[in-house]
Amino acid sequence: MTSQNNQNKIYLIEGFLIKNQKLLLLFLIGLSFIIKLFFLNFYAQPYFFDVQTYIEAVEFFLKGISFSDVIMPLYPIVVYIAEKILNIQIFNILFSCLTIFITFQLLSFIYNKIIFKFLIILIIAFYPFNIFYSITGFSETFYVLFLTTTLLFFYKDNIFLATLFGSLALLIKPVHFYPLIFFIFYFQIYYFKKEFKQSVLNILVCVAILILVMSPWWIFNYNKYNKFIMFNLSSTLTLFIGNNPLNKTGGGTVVDDHDIKNFPKRFSKNQQDFSYDLLKGYPGFSFDENKNKVVFIEGVEGAINRHKSYLKYSQKYIFDNPDKFIELAFKKFVRFWRLWPYSQEYNSFKYIIISLLSYGPFLILFIFYTFKFISKFEKHTFPLILMIFYFSFVHMILISSIRYRFPIENFIIILGVYFLMSEIGKKIKLR
Repeated sequence: MTSQNNQNKIYLIEGFLIKNQKLLLLFLIGLSFIIKLFFLNFYAQPYFFDVQTYIEAVEFFLKGISFSDVIMPLYPIVVYIAEKILNIQIFNILFSCLTIFITFQLLSFIYNKIIFKFLIILIIAFYPFNIFYSITGFSETFYVLFLTTTLLFFYKDNIFLATLFGSLALLIKPVHFYPLIFFIFYFQIYYFKKEFKQSVLNILVCVAILILVMSPWWIFNYNKYNKFIMFNLSSTLTLFIGNNPLNKTGGGTVVDDHDIKNFPKRFSKNQQDFSYDLLKGYPGFSFDENKNKVVFIEGVEGAINRHKSYLKYSQKYIFDNPDKFIELAFKKFVRFWRLWPYSQEYNSFKYIIISLLSYGPFLILFIFYTFKFISKFEKHTFPLILMIFYFSFVHMILISSIRYRFPIENFIIILGVYFLMSEIGKKIKLR
């Protein structure tokens, strides 16, 4: 009798949510927007240099001056326009709220239960890390919007729009390039089981869309470097930073006395995860006797040579020190999945508790789901699983931070709650 009463209550809740889902979704998105605005205005944050760097990149480009070799173009353009209108933080809040709406649509393809969908939306709308990144100038919130939209269109069997948004996302952060290519084949051939001729035609159109979206950037890079550069020159730099004898943490930070003096809330001790002095004698670098340190050789040729030198040095270090590489990879893995922030300014008791209570439970549930997935493959959740572990793997090789985990945290929440809800659903049926 109790089981029947519980079932009836669930039916009543489901009926209410279905009947009022548009109004409730709008209410949660609106409330999320208001709360994020509140934190933007009343929550003091340390200063991050990212926004100014993005603005300067666009300004230099407009003046015909060469800018950073490690920045992708789309988000700096958005920041530049946003700062002319209001500020990027307001736009990031809007992007974050739009992601809530997109995620609601995506959830129908994971576990089409209205209670599940609203529980996820309730969580991600007020998830502390979503709030934090939405009120910064970081590119992560914008990237998450495009990443989520890409997956939504794949699930909706709209491979062309999926490729379009996935390609645009590459112009923000290119880390998902290989999963994007894989998903084009996965959804066509395996998930929707399209006929061979149709699949080939669709894949060719997707390749054309990818080339069309990326071509302006490729042309820009070719004019700048006199050679084809698919994304930017950051990959080998981060490989070097994450794989050298100075790196003991798995991160990519250099903190000196100047930083400690000028930013005491952020830094309290020296830290050096890398040094360009390690590259003395390598192409792209020269030794400045006056400064007594290794400096960059200016110009395009210098940038290309550094790109090659980072790769050469990193490969040699990894091959010569496989034990150290494995040790660092483990530290990066731990740092990526860390339960609370590593940075000093977010390492207080307050932030540790917030992080443990918000991220911690979903991580545990996700681990349980991973074991379940290993024992029983589910093709509808595989894309989320792949994205999560691919991001983790990439940052075990390069450098790691919980910031790099953020793009897949909504997926961790989704799969964790999916595990919980499906297990509860089984028990209710058994009764």
